[in-house]
Amino acid sequence: MTEPPPPPAPITLLLPDGQAIERVRLYEREQLDTGLWMYRIGVPLWQTAVGGGVEPAEYSTWVTSAQLRPLPGVDLGGIPAHPRTRTSAPTRWAWLLDGRTHGRPATIHAEGCPSATDRAHPLGTTQALDVLARPGTVACNVCDAAETLLPILAHG
Repeated sequence: MTEPPPPPAPITLLLPDGQAIERVRLYEREQLDTGLWMYRIGVPLWQTAVGGGVEPAEYSTWVTSAQLRPLPGVDLGGIPAHPRTRTSAPTRWAWLLDGRTHGRPATIHAEGCPSATDRAHPLGTTQALDVLARPGTVACNVCDAAETLLPILAHG
């Protein structure tokens, strides 16, 4: 008989504009091939209910430790951790460009990213950096694109 997963731990989420949301739910953490740890959180929100009104909902996403702060007295030791198991580094980086659609910005993804659409086309690293430097283009946070390309771009 398998044990149920541990309950989520409360943690503080830091938003891009500097606000903080306390007591979001931390479910698990996973180490990427690059060594970066990503954390799956759930943010309790409201959503429009069928037939009108609102009902509770949860927005789930992956963030890095830079977006999280532990709550005093909360033990995060029981959160499931999935360390990297692959030991070899990729032989090359490959990127995908998803163009602007329905008011969404163009996005650079790592090859194989589940968030990339079938309209994305491949780019080399230099091309990906050139496109990412243009206004209106963002790097995906689901895959390695933001973690890998943004520091390179910041250093010129």
